[in-house]
Amino acid sequence: MSDWNWNDVRKSISALAACLLVLSLGGCGNQEQGPTLVPVSGTISVDGTPIPKAGISFRPDKSKGNSAPYQPGGAANDQGKYELIAAAKQGAPPGWYKVVVFPYSPPPGGPAPTISIPEFNKKYSNPDTTDLSIEVKADAPPGAYDLELTK
Repeated sequence: MSDWNWNDVRKSISALAACLLVLSLGGCGNQEQGPTLVPVSGTISVDGTPIPKAGISFRPDKSKGNSAPYQPGGAANDQGKYELIAAAKQGAPPGWYKVVVFPYSPPPGGPAPTISIPEFNKKYSNPDTTDLSIEVKADAPPGAYDLELTK
């Protein structure tokens, strides 16, 4: 059995969803154009196996100069592929981010997943303990935003 505290994970996912909603309703800079965003997509995997349905949040890393007002986020599909959204648009503002990944958890009373979901180290689900760090920038090479987690 897993050592995840599923109540905490559900609360984190709910908080992430609420943050994404608030951020998508807000604005910054020129209201007509919105913030400058860079497309960000990749695959989340653990030991080479894609992680389906995981939630993902990029947290601006102030220690590396990123003071963006947005926490871009998204969710992986059944093949572990994700795209970020910020300010109700695809992409993320340029800069350095700490990456937080949340495991899939069915809604209370919901059906169990019909696909295999590999477990990964819970350090990735906390912005204070994650060691995933990514710089979002224009012209990033293919695969720049792929995330390889460990168990």
